[in-house]
Amino acid sequence: MAPFGRMRAELLRRQTAEAYERGIAYQRKPGEESALRALEAFGEAHRSLEQLFERHPEDRELWHMRGALLYSEASSQLVAGRRGEAIVSLNRCEEAYRRSGHPDSSILAADAAVRRARAHSEDGNALSALADVDTAITAYVREGAFASPHPRLADFARVLALASTVHLDSGDRDQALACAQQSLARYRDLMAAQGHLPADHIGYAIGMAGDTATRLEASRGNWNAALSVDALVLQAAEQGWGSLGTALARQGLHLRLAGRPREAEPLLARAEQESPGSVAREEETAALALPPTLAESLTTAESLVRRQPQPVVSPQDVGLLREALTAHESYSASSRLTVHPSAFPARAAHLTPLADLLVREGEIAQSWRVAAETHLMCQAVVRHSEESARRPPGLAVLWCGALEVGARAALAMEEQPLLRDMKDTVRAVRALLDPGPQDTYRELLETAQARLDTATPRSS
Repeated sequence: MAPFGRMRAELLRRQTAEAYERGIAYQRKPGEESALRALEAFGEAHRSLEQLFERHPEDRELWHMRGALLYSEASSQLVAGRRGEAIVSLNRCEEAYRRSGHPDSSILAADAAVRRARAHSEDGNALSALADVDTAITAYVREGAFASPHPRLADFARVLALASTVHLDSGDRDQALACAQQSLARYRDLMAAQGHLPADHIGYAIGMAGDTATRLEASRGNWNAALSVDALVLQAAEQGWGSLGTALARQGLHLRLAGRPREAEPLLARAEQESPGSVAREEETAALALPPTLAESLTTAESLVRRQPQPVVSPQDVGLLREALTAHESYSASSRLTVHPSAFPARAAHLTPLADLLVREGEIAQSWRVAAETHLMCQAVVRHSEESARRPPGLAVLWCGALEVGARAALAMEEQPLLRDMKDTVRAVRALLDPGPQDTYRELLETAQARLDTATPRSS
């Protein structure tokens, strides 16, 4: 490189780094205004970095820099309420990290995926959110991070905490609780090893994993478990993290529901002093209905097939299916398949007709749960195959059948974000499978696409 070229490149690198650091400094300050200022600084960093890319488009270090910049930019976009922009940034971030050739590229891409999952979930894109959760957790498990202690202990605890909130909003609450419990267990290990919890992880431990765990433990009447987490949340709130009124109200409410009113009343009174209305808000949250789990949905399907003179699947097979997929703790679609994954195509042959039966019987939410989980598990099987030639025979028909049923269930639920996400999912699966004129699953995809086209705006 000529001297002038080197000097220009060094100047651009310095400008990129300085603008990036300014953005990070703004990110450390709370509020939307600080997020917008951070985005301005990240914009400057992008402009300098793009000039470097014009000269060195294959420079792996530049790809790594782009990944880090896009990841930070997405964080500020989320704070500013720009979820669509954040999803685009995280798509580009994941690609940049993979192209960087960095030794940790798979883990860095997984971090982008789980943050994108949260954005998708908040935007109502349930299938996309859950697919990203699966990608992120699988990457960490492959790194061996499930063991504790592990060098990535804190990072995996954070990923599980984020995953728990996505499952609670968009997925299976059994998996939400499993993720939350495992995240809290790792944070307790971290506290035992270091004597404290790093400040930048308190929000994940308390506001995500803790919030999910205590809500779901309480919904099951597991009061000792819920109150144990409540105590941890209250301790953090008394030290300045989070809302003290909310923490007091939640613990007081759980004590009252657990049949311990004498212990509850002082906490509830103090909660109202700290934050008027906090008790009523917690009561409203506790009363919110939770969507059905895969286990509950298959139980409903088993009840339905028992009433059929010629059942689509025998009741015994439904029971065995439920046991195989839900009896063990799982955190995502892939972890449902850890026990005999080669058996999944045969199980999918039962899942799709069961989802169809549920939607025909008016059990819409249960049908969607079964169809969605079938799609996610089929996707996991295909993604984890080393090459498409190893794709299990017949899986495509079952996968596309599940999507067609899922489209009908989504139409009945009449939620536009879900319909748009279903539509995008069908498109993506169609592009992946690339059906030919003779493929039997082509019609299933075309039918699902046509149904969704009639219910979503043309621009989506």
